[in-house]
Amino acid sequence: MPRMDQAQESTRGAQRFWLEYQGRTFELRPGEILIGRSSNCHLVLDDGLVSRRHAQIVVTDERATVEDISSANGVFLNSKRVNGSEPLKAGDQLQIGKQQFTVCSVSRAPVSVPYERRNAETLLGVRVSTDMPPAPLSDPRADTKADLKQPEVEATQRAEALELLGGVADKVLALGRGEEAERVLSTALNNVLSEVRRGREPAARVVNRAGTYAGKLAEATSHGKWLDYMVELYASLRRPMPIELVDQMYAVLRRVDAVNLPAFRAYLSILHAQTQAYAPNERFAIQRLEGLERLVALK
Repeated sequence: MPRMDQAQESTRGAQRFWLEYQGRTFELRPGEILIGRSSNCHLVLDDGLVSRRHAQIVVTDERATVEDISSANGVFLNSKRVNGSEPLKAGDQLQIGKQQFTVCSVSRAPVSVPYERRNAETLLGVRVSTDMPPAPLSDPRADTKADLKQPEVEATQRAEALELLGGVADKVLALGRGEEAERVLSTALNNVLSEVRRGREPAARVVNRAGTYAGKLAEATSHGKWLDYMVELYASLRRPMPIELVDQMYAVLRRVDAVNLPAFRAYLSILHAQTQAYAPNERFAIQRLEGLERLVALK
């Protein structure tokens, strides 16, 4: 039986890969493609939720894989956070920061252009903005924008990561996978709390969303630390949590393993010290929290 020569063998299984984004196409030629906010990346995403070196796509003639490079907000493939390296296939939805790409591939014969040259020609200098259409591949200005942002803007963008990841977490929670939802949301929730601790208060809707998702995680995982999170969040803000969050704590309390009673009482002490400054609905929330204290003490 005649043997297949190397040229014939190399065509077997060869694939062409590319990403589609808002009607644009980004070729993924063989090699290592670095994605992030840094101008040194092959694919530059002008997005505050994207780390300077966020992800890497490795492409060969036969396959493509994506890897999260220890980013703050994660890489999501088909709504699931990437851990390690994951293979890409046609139709996959790849989410990095606020940007969502569709993975495409077709069979093709291999080409002989060197790996390094193909990467630079295809993706170097491409910048995708969250506020405007993507810059053309040939636009020389795409490589000159500064990635530096004011601390206040960075704080807001980190807080907004919660809104981005919330939709992913809701889908996971609907499937009953609480631990996975916890992995999706933990970094974003902790970022919101960190901003509050530093005195950089996020928008009220972001704070309330953080409290709501903490309550959902407490219910889905039975981890009392998420009720402690709610308490610390509003204690740091020195104000009563909304009544709907207090009601959520009542509903979840019996299901969780433990709650930090001293921290809860310290929170009540903060509220009692300035009761007269609160509106009637806030004073009612304090009364509900006082009733909740007795249940926490029984845990």
